[in-house]
Amino acid sequence: MEVTFLGTGAAFSPDAYNASILVDRNILLDAGAPLTVHLPRAGVSLDAPRAVLLSHFHADHTFGLAALMLGRALNNEKTPPLSVYGPIGTTIYLRQLLDLAWGEEMRRLSWERLQLTVTELTGGTAFEADGSRGTAFTMQHSRRMNCLGFIVERDGVRLGYTGDAEMSPQLEALVSASDHLITEMTYDVEAGEMHLGRHDVEGLMERHPSTRFIITHRGSDAAVKGAVMARDFLTLHLPLR
Repeated sequence: MEVTFLGTGAAFSPDAYNASILVDRNILLDAGAPLTVHLPRAGVSLDAPRAVLLSHFHADHTFGLAALMLGRALNNEKTPPLSVYGPIGTTIYLRQLLDLAWGEEMRRLSWERLQLTVTELTGGTAFEADGSRGTAFTMQHSRRMNCLGFIVERDGVRLGYTGDAEMSPQLEALVSASDHLITEMTYDVEAGEMHLGRHDVEGLMERHPSTRFIITHRGSDAAVKGAVMARDFLTLHLPLR
């Protein structure tokens, strides 16, 4: 499994782009980075992603999707279909996002040319995204919206992704079920509201020694012993040796 980080910073990071991760060049985990720039820079066309998994609706995880959708719809009338998976409310959110970004006419054009399908998920739901098996996990992040983490299983690797999350039993279950885990670490020491901190991540690593940890959504450049510290445009090949 190939994993390329298109953005690894926390929402207001001064030196890294917003959250987006490309799996095997055709599945996006969140879409906050400027994808019309970052996908080509990573050697991937705008037409390549076939599925997008949205963890929640905050701007730093979703705003890159508006440009990606219309950009590929206008650049290629025969662009391949796109599927979006996300929490309850994803369909309405995407309509609002595209209407705000480009207006109703361009939203309808994007939807039609991409043959867009939207699948709304709840915790515990199994799904299939571009040939990969997936499972959604309920995460605690914002009380104002539904939030998910995911496991994507491909080529014998179970890749977990927390999105943004506080500590919870569901987060522990996600970590336990993952061979490799991409986890946020917004705070360098103690956790604050809505996010994980260094002590949270170190505790997870101690409780789940068989899971390999990859840290993103970073609030600082400080390393965590035993974990891979993601950076923008880093590519990893899983399983890590």
